Amino acid sequence: MTRRSIRPTAWIFAAVATMLGTALGAPAGAQTINGTLMEVESDQPISLGLIIMMTEEGDSITSGVTNSQGRFTVEAQEPGSFMLIASAFGFKETAAGVFELGEGGEMDVEFRVAPAPMPIDGLLVSLQRPVLEHNLVSNGFVRRVTRGLGVFITPAEIEKASARTAGDLFRGIPGVALTRPGGGRNAFQGELLRMSSQGGYCAPQIYLDGVRMGSDVTQMMAIDQLVPLPQIDAIEIYRRPAEIPIEYGMTGASGTGGAGPCGVVVIWTKSR
Repeated sequence: MTRRSIRPTAWIFAAVATMLGTALGAPAGAQTINGTLMEVESDQPISLGLIIMMTEEGDSITSGVTNSQGRFTVEAQEPGSFMLIASAFGFKETAAGVFELGEGGEMDVEFRVAPAPMPIDGLLVSLQRPVLEHNLVSNGFVRRVTRGLGVFITPAEIEKASARTAGDLFRGIPGVALTRPGGGRNAFQGELLRMSSQGGYCAPQIYLDGVRMGSDVTQMMAIDQLVPLPQIDAIEIYRRPAEIPIEYGMTGASGTGGAGPCGVVVIWTKSR
């Protein structure tokens, strides 16, 4: 079996794939990519890197986290052409592919990523716990912080905040608003989360522990009813289309008559 390295220009660094036979223990009919995530210069394995498997059209299929040897496995239920996106704490987000897998096909990939300077000083301190053991590594929060786009509220910032409600965490962030519907004595209680849009304010798409909430939730449920303050571990806020990571897509404005794109809010809880 032979391998040949591929090192594209700019920030894309990937290596080669060699077709293998059916994976031992893999589900019948599954399309599998096994690989090793390594540092581009030293070839040292990278643990706790996040690998996202996507279609050629950009739809996310599944994800995995590398082990202490940098090894990972991701599988697709249908054959097709796939891309991989890899990232790890202190490294640049990197794409590789396209990899074509037929029915029951398997590939072995060497995936290399380059170091990246941290855009936020003291991130390890602000997380206030060993980052390599933290759930916020495996769910991609740290990766997206190092990406440098969006607004991030870390566990340490939440612990230090004088907030009394979940809504208080969003107060004062440019482009984010909290509204309280008017009405009589029986008016809706609680504050709704909104973001500025081309035509006013709209209800952002909300993800709770990575699960996309329905539009009825984002439009009508108060943020404190959706997730109380004591349960919140971290928050990601993306106010413009250019900020939104590919795994969270894009959403249109809704609820308040806004026109054009709205933003995305990702909330991670302590109970997951």
